Amino acid sequence: MNNGIQIRISDLIFALQKRWKMIVAATFVGLVLGLLLVAMTFVQSSMQNYQIAGSFTITTQSENGLFVNGFTNAGNNDFHLAEDMADAAIYVVRSHRVISEVINDLGLLTTSVEQLKKALTVKQYGGTQIIEMSLVWNQAEDGLTIWNAIVDHASALMPSTLQLGGLAIIDNPQVMTLGMGYSGVMTPVLLAMLGLMCGVGYAVLELLMRPTLNNVRDVETFFSLETIGLIPRDDTYFRRRKSLLVTEDMGVSEIEQNYSAAAYILRNQLGTKDEHHCFFVTSATTQEGKSTVAANLAVQLSEMGHRTLLIDFDTRNPSLGALFLDKVSYAHSLNALYRGDASREDAIITLTGYLDLMPTVLEHGSIPMDGLVVELIQQLTQEYEYVIMDAAPVGMVSDPLSLKQVASNVLFVIGYDTSTIPEIQKSLEKLYKSGLRVIGCIVNGVQSGRMRTGGKDDSSKRNHGQRKEDAASPEEKLKEVVPEVRGSMSAMMNTEPAEDSASPAMPETEPQPEDAGAHEDAGKHEDEAQPEQMEPAEQPDGQPEATDIVTTDEDEQGIIVMDSHTQVLPARRNPLLDLQGDESDLPLTDSDTQDAVDALLRPSLDERRDEEEAAPESDGKKEKKKKDKKKKHKNAHSDT
Repeated sequence: MNNGIQIRISDLIFALQKRWKMIVAATFVGLVLGLLLVAMTFVQSSMQNYQIAGSFTITTQSENGLFVNGFTNAGNNDFHLAEDMADAAIYVVRSHRVISEVINDLGLLTTSVEQLKKALTVKQYGGTQIIEMSLVWNQAEDGLTIWNAIVDHASALMPSTLQLGGLAIIDNPQVMTLGMGYSGVMTPVLLAMLGLMCGVGYAVLELLMRPTLNNVRDVETFFSLETIGLIPRDDTYFRRRKSLLVTEDMGVSEIEQNYSAAAYILRNQLGTKDEHHCFFVTSATTQEGKSTVAANLAVQLSEMGHRTLLIDFDTRNPSLGALFLDKVSYAHSLNALYRGDASREDAIITLTGYLDLMPTVLEHGSIPMDGLVVELIQQLTQEYEYVIMDAAPVGMVSDPLSLKQVASNVLFVIGYDTSTIPEIQKSLEKLYKSGLRVIGCIVNGVQSGRMRTGGKDDSSKRNHGQRKEDAASPEEKLKEVVPEVRGSMSAMMNTEPAEDSASPAMPETEPQPEDAGAHEDAGKHEDEAQPEQMEPAEQPDGQPEATDIVTTDEDEQGIIVMDSHTQVLPARRNPLLDLQGDESDLPLTDSDTQDAVDALLRPSLDERRDEEEAAPESDGKKEKKKKDKKKKHKNAHSDT
């Protein structure tokens, strides 16, 4: 736990994925250092790859062969004296005089005294008069010669320098081949593991010290906010797009679809009771994409047919103008309008028929939220359906809190893996304490594969960002919708017309007997004259001419004529809209899609009409005629 934030396994995995480049780099650096150390060891061992080791003892005999006690055999005093002379003997062996004499005698011109000293190791064995000496050399024979020469020159020098003693060899020098040990081979592996651990440790430490939003489900868990939209991260899309209003050859991207869904949900959140809405967009820190979110939402709302005004109130870092314009001039800005250097018409830039922009230029001082600005925004709110203000980050400055005088609704933008969770919590606390209503949040820059939130409150499904229906082609959607539409229209055509229908009641007459052959001939001639089309029935005054489908511009009603009766269907609705789930979805208004639906429905209507023309009267109609005839006869008898 860190400040009440639980660290999950998924968070650790995300932290490692986030810093995988650094982890790989640290591991690589450790591996390289290990290989360098191995190379240095190999070079050193190739120059000194033989070890010559042996031992000798210190004696207390004088030059005439007598010991200290004057006898040829050593006594106790001789042993103790030899032990005491160990340090002095070692010094003589490693002395500059002995080493230089050995170099000169053997002709080691390329070897210096210091090099030979460094290769020579002399130590006392267990506090006794025994001395062990080893020499590391690149040639075995030369090493044996040097080892023996050192012992001889030191033994000869001791009587003249120490006035006593000599050296006697115990173990003749032995040659051993040196090579890289096990530790040298494992050095690269150990250093690479050390680098890996350093990289992983840094990633985990960063997660503990600076926890960010890396799971969209945490929006509701930590902040109790409703997720209005999830905007995926697509750097290539924004690099290719020079302006938000330029859409040629760009296609429909996932980002645009998610912004469109977020705009519909935002519109429903604000409600439809009021005709005018004003809110501002803010975030906890910079680099969270709040200005881009505000601009894209304004574009989507304007494309729905709502008059929208976008105002740049981030006076410390204005950036809205650069998203739409190549250059923002002072004459067409909020700064000039506030100082009286420009009129309101000059300060507002018309981008499209439904979208206007009031940019801001960067100046030394910010624009205060005084009475003039409040009155201006209140007037603009009455002229537009939606007024969107891009405010400064509330977690860094308190300027957005002053916008409460004109807007009580706030849309909060959270940058995915940008601001820390404590920073977001503090920013929301400031908004709540100021009496502002946070209508929801938009998570910007979500990495691919982490769009789903899971659970019943899956905002990706609610925002229609990750559903399979969106990936289906229009042809597949038509195949699913058309059978349902055909069934509904067939049911409507089979419905009997009401008695009070607008069509005038035709008096029924008894069928006159006629010759069967004449009837067949007449039918045959009629079929030859009109083999494919039936003569339209006569319509009453004020009714449109009978056709298969008639669409009016005023109320967009479809009129279907069948059996000389006119039925008015409800206002035409795009059948593909039902696939989107609810009324907040984006309706498909493509004319090509509507024409395809009509083309698929029209053959079924024609076939139905032809079948009914060719079919004989059903038993139900015959029975009805008989009942009407008996009723008419009975009424006539009663009148008589």
